[in-house]
Amino acid sequence: MPNDSVTAAPWILADLLLFVFTFIAGLLIVPFARRFALAINLVDKPGERKIHEKVMPYGGGIAIVSTVCLIFVLAGLGWVYELPAKVWPELGALMQTHRSGFLNATTLAKLVAILGGSIFMFILGLVDDRRGLSPGIKFLVQFLAAGGLYAAGIRVTAFIDFAPVSILLTLLWIVAVTNAFNLLDNMDGLSAGVAAIASLFFFVVAVQAGELFVASFLAVFAGALTAFLRYNFHPAKLFLGDAGSLFVGFLLASLTVTGTYYEGRGSGYSVLMPVLVLGVPLFDTASVIFIRIRNHKPIYKGDTNHVSHRLVRLGLSRPEAVLTIYLLGILMGGAAVLLRQLEGWGATLIFCMALGVIGLIIIFECAAARKAQHTEPEHGSGNP
Repeated sequence: MPNDSVTAAPWILADLLLFVFTFIAGLLIVPFARRFALAINLVDKPGERKIHEKVMPYGGGIAIVSTVCLIFVLAGLGWVYELPAKVWPELGALMQTHRSGFLNATTLAKLVAILGGSIFMFILGLVDDRRGLSPGIKFLVQFLAAGGLYAAGIRVTAFIDFAPVSILLTLLWIVAVTNAFNLLDNMDGLSAGVAAIASLFFFVVAVQAGELFVASFLAVFAGALTAFLRYNFHPAKLFLGDAGSLFVGFLLASLTVTGTYYEGRGSGYSVLMPVLVLGVPLFDTASVIFIRIRNHKPIYKGDTNHVSHRLVRLGLSRPEAVLTIYLLGILMGGAAVLLRQLEGWGATLIFCMALGVIGLIIIFECAAARKAQHTEPEHGSGNP
């Protein structure tokens, strides 16, 4: 697979087709996943921290996992590539070359490690949705899954050639991002929408870096998320559940570790690109943990102190709060993409502007904290 941006342009068309195929497949699968979740009683019931007044199915995780796996099976069989070639013969050579580069002996090992670990997280969340698991068990399984990625060669280095530091960074990053999206699943369309936006920016970065396996994987992932959002944005018809949010977070974290963000050109800030792209969910998690510790409450006990809840307390509707967080994610993602293109003061300025976005969120949160007089019920898929 070529590894330079000059040859990347034709591959964007192939990735766009992968996105479209996945999106269409997702639109067809989601209704079946919803009915299946209702049939097996995999549901979220109204409660003290819930705003929904009727039983809601946890079919989102089933739909996203099924869609992603189906597309990879069809891609492996070649069906995804054969149909465009028949409709548009000029695409035939491009699509077949893309297939050989996207799914080969080297990338297949990465695919199995990433998808296998993500499905493991899905199963963990599924058990949690049905029976409930202690935070200790969930963290232990998450660290084990992250360790499996490290053993498969998918790891964070950050220019530090020292194994203990590398494994520590890998485990902390994977677990932090996984739980960030689990915690972010507190309003209709929030967690999946932020993940879709992040996937778009990571896709742009992967194309720039010539990381075509990562770019193609992200195209499939984004297609599944976008199809799910058709049924999850307000008013939602089904929820992600822990199964879905853990799968989404782990998969996105794994792909960020797999990609390359610095190749000897541009600013050293480039290694921080994943942190900026995922700045909003990571900040949401950090701020909620800080508030719970300050209030002498267990960090695993759910509340309504997330960024989304604070925006609502400032006067926004829930859909407006979600769209505002989408906008913040776009601003952070745009700043991250620019980092790879700039050097010196330009890169420093962009980085400071991104920090300014986080500062703006803090100002919003402080204003909301002063205004808050009571705790508002939470949408929730049952996640803290």
